Amino acid sequence: MTAERIAVAAMKGGVGKSFVSVNLAAGLARASWRCLLVDCDAQANSTSVFFPDDAVEFDLFDVIKDQVDVRKVVLPTRIDGLDVLPSTLAVARLDHELISMHRREEKVFEAVEPLLDDYSVLVFDLPPSLNAVVISALSAATSLVVPTDASRWGLRGAQMFLEWGEELRRARVMSADLLGVLLTKFESGTRIGREIRGELHGSGLPLFDTYIPKRTGAERMVSQRLVLGDAGTDSDIDEAHGRFTLEVIQRVNECRARRGRHSRG
Repeated sequence: MTAERIAVAAMKGGVGKSFVSVNLAAGLARASWRCLLVDCDAQANSTSVFFPDDAVEFDLFDVIKDQVDVRKVVLPTRIDGLDVLPSTLAVARLDHELISMHRREEKVFEAVEPLLDDYSVLVFDLPPSLNAVVISALSAATSLVVPTDASRWGLRGAQMFLEWGEELRRARVMSADLLGVLLTKFESGTRIGREIRGELHGSGLPLFDTYIPKRTGAERMVSQRLVLGDAGTDSDIDEAHGRFTLEVIQRVNECRARRGRHSRG
């Protein structure tokens, strides 16, 4: 079966998007889904969890702009079943390059297409933007996860992103199934946290049952390059990401079943 392609996207920075991406990718790999993490963000946070800068020779920019063979760009990680299509600061130039390309919305899909039979799932970590790279990655995606932190700005950013996504759907640029909105950096003991959770529940949006808690251990995990399943992770964060991964698997399977029914019709 051709790989599922999950875009993790948010318009606001600082909501834990890359942290969600790397832990989801690790969780899927540990659940025996052969996974490729595609880092589309020039900040290269997802890439840096697994590789120092000097270990990356080629990146997504080289695949799309210079037609470097994508199989030469993909790097295996220390986790069985998890590879990375890395990013570097050079990817910041990709948005400008895409603007002048014919069929630019298809370029990310074309970049990963040779790999689709090699993996069960691709996880795209997208920059917090509405640029051409994001549009192209969303066009390539079959499903979508939207993280938001427990703040007013985070909630508004998620709502704006989803409204923008509907415009892309109407334009037939994006067809990805919305798996759900994921609440991150959640503190049940704060009023604002409870208010944002309540507003999300009243929004009518599909929400994940799991909340990612706000913990100081998250920063330690990032600094020590730890992900779901590693020794020494924060137990609360590890448990939450494990539950979230299981929810994603369930929702992906449900979406695939619906697509199968529609295609037979």
